[in-house]
Amino acid sequence: MPKIIEAEQLSHTYLPGSVYEHQALKDINFSLDRGKVLGIFGPNGSGKSTLAQHFNGLLRPTGGSMLVCGLNTADPKISKDLWKKAGLVFQYPEQQIFQISVYDEIAYGPRNLGLPEREIKARVAEALQQVGLTREKTAPLTPASLSGGLRRKVAIAGMLAIRPELLILDEPMASLDLAGRRFILDIIKKRRQKNETTIIISHSLKEIMTITDKIAILDKGFLAFFGDVKDLLTRTEILARYHFELPEFLQVLLALSARGFDLKTNVRSMQEASKEILSLLKKTKARPIFGSGKDDA
Repeated sequence: MPKIIEAEQLSHTYLPGSVYEHQALKDINFSLDRGKVLGIFGPNGSGKSTLAQHFNGLLRPTGGSMLVCGLNTADPKISKDLWKKAGLVFQYPEQQIFQISVYDEIAYGPRNLGLPEREIKARVAEALQQVGLTREKTAPLTPASLSGGLRRKVAIAGMLAIRPELLILDEPMASLDLAGRRFILDIIKKRRQKNETTIIISHSLKEIMTITDKIAILDKGFLAFFGDVKDLLTRTEILARYHFELPEFLQVLLALSARGFDLKTNVRSMQEASKEILSLLKKTKARPIFGSGKDDA
C-alpha cells in the first residue's frame, strides 16, 4: 500500500536570501502508512508548525520533497487543492474561522467541494455530533461569541465535514476541559478504526501516547527521533532531554527498573503495566519491591 506521507530531505527556509533568512526544517526524512496516528513533539521553535503546513500544501519545500496522498506538494497547481485530502486545524482556531455562523463555517469546505445542499446539511450535523455539539443549539451561533474551546471544536468539525484522508491537529486539546479532550481522543480513535490517518501535534506525550503509532521529535529543525512509541520509551536519554511527562503507571515501572528489577518499561497502557507488576510480584514471591526497614522510613 502506498505511503500517505513521504518526506525526503525535506527542508524549508523562510525569506531566503534576505537578512531575515531562517531555515526552519533541515533534511527531514520519514514516511507514514495509511491509517496510522503520528504524534509530533518538540520544543518551541523546533519546526512543528512549519512541518504541519507542508502536509496540506500551505507551504512548499525549498529543498527536498514531500508527497502527501501521492501528490507532490512542490507543485503549486497540486498543493492549492491539497486541502481536499489533508485538513489542517490550526493551534489557534480564530486563524481559520471567518464565517458569520457556526453552520456556515462547517459548511464552507463541503460547499467548496461542490456538494449538494442536502449532503452539506448531513455533513454539518455529523461533524457537530463528532465533536459533541448539536446542530439545533450550536449551528445558528456566531463563532465570535463562542469560548476558545468551542471555537476549537467548530474548527475541527469544519475539517471533519470535508472527510479528509489525512487530518492534522495542531495542539487540539489546548483550552479544552477533560470532557473536551476525551472527545478529541475519541475522534482520533474512530478515525484509526476506519483506517483514516491522523497527525497530532502536542507538547504532552502523556496525553496521547496510548493512541499514537509513530512519534516524531523535532529539535531546531532537525528530526531528532522517528519511530514506534515503544521504541521511544526505551530511549530514556531522549525522554529526559525533552522533559516528557509520562503516565503514572510508566513512572512506576521506570522507578522499579532503576532499582534493578527485570521488567518491560516500554508499555503503553495501565493494563500492560499491571501485567508487568503482577509478573514481578510472582517472581519475587511477594518480597517487598521498594524495600523495608529503617532505611526506607
